[in-house]
Amino acid sequence: MKAAVFLFPSQIELQEVEIPKIGPREALIRVKAAGICGTDARIFKGNKKIPAPRIIGHEFAGEIQEVGGEVKEWRAGDRVTVQPIIACGRCHCCLRGRFNICLTRPTIGYEYDGGFAEFVRIPGEAIDRGNMIKLPDDVSFEDAAFSEPLSACVHGNEKARIRKGDRVWIMGDGPIGLTHVQLAALSGAGTIILSGTDPEKLELGRQLGAHHLIQIPQQNPLAEVKALTEGEGVEVAITAASVSRLIEDALQGGGLKKGGLLLIFAGVPPESLARIDPNRVHYQEYTITGSSGHSIENMRQAVALIHSGSFRVNPLISHRLPLEQVIEGIQMKERLEGLKHLIILD
Repeated sequence: MKAAVFLFPSQIELQEVEIPKIGPREALIRVKAAGICGTDARIFKGNKKIPAPRIIGHEFAGEIQEVGGEVKEWRAGDRVTVQPIIACGRCHCCLRGRFNICLTRPTIGYEYDGGFAEFVRIPGEAIDRGNMIKLPDDVSFEDAAFSEPLSACVHGNEKARIRKGDRVWIMGDGPIGLTHVQLAALSGAGTIILSGTDPEKLELGRQLGAHHLIQIPQQNPLAEVKALTEGEGVEVAITAASVSRLIEDALQGGGLKKGGLLLIFAGVPPESLARIDPNRVHYQEYTITGSSGHSIENMRQAVALIHSGSFRVNPLISHRLPLEQVIEGIQMKERLEGLKHLIILD
């Protein structure tokens, strides 16, 4: 089979490799679509360390090609997407239901070979824990490949605790920011403010539910947010871009209303720091929370949102590329060129 194999930083090769052999508790999926994530770009650059050689790609959907003899609930031909995080079920996080931050959390595409290949093997422990999710017939493989990043945003949206009528500031106009725009609208936000640097992406954000757009650097985001909220700030602020300064804007600059909540969703480069005055957090009673990964239930919710038509994936897909162009897709991701880049396999 063809596979895009990560060898070391800045080196991915398209290789002919053996189709994985599966064990009695495992499954083999023929990949139909796989998304390129910002984490894939960090792996490519060497900013995230994984065992190599490795077939990366953790956002994928496809059709079951074969199941092991002990697998009873699945059969060849089933259309599926896969939660790539395999929680141990035993650590203190898992025992508290926080499977997304499992202490071990081996992940397909990091510790196991992933979806930038014609076939991917699903480990038995993933099948045992319910990581494979069946797709409704009318959910396309392209849309299903987006269920992984959508599920991460669903998890973040739960932690943001948006209430009906809340004013929400989403900082970042990439696919994650635009996903949060749609989820904030579905949560009943009264005013959604979207800030970013790309006028076309911002305009798409308006079409997806944003009420006010702030283009940086032409506009000062903090000043605009204050003007739009009569100086009070927003009830909820979400960082959806990898810029630590955004945290300071929300907390230090007054972008967040008294009693408001800051969701730090986007990771930032290593060694990044943000200055926080503890007294502001104390006297304003700010809530600061992070969001990392997602659970199997979050992915089921994501598939349901796509299936119902409540969430629109297609406007977010900017590039459809063959497996041979995976490096080009990763480089476009690094340059912030386009929105979501999908690898399409026959």
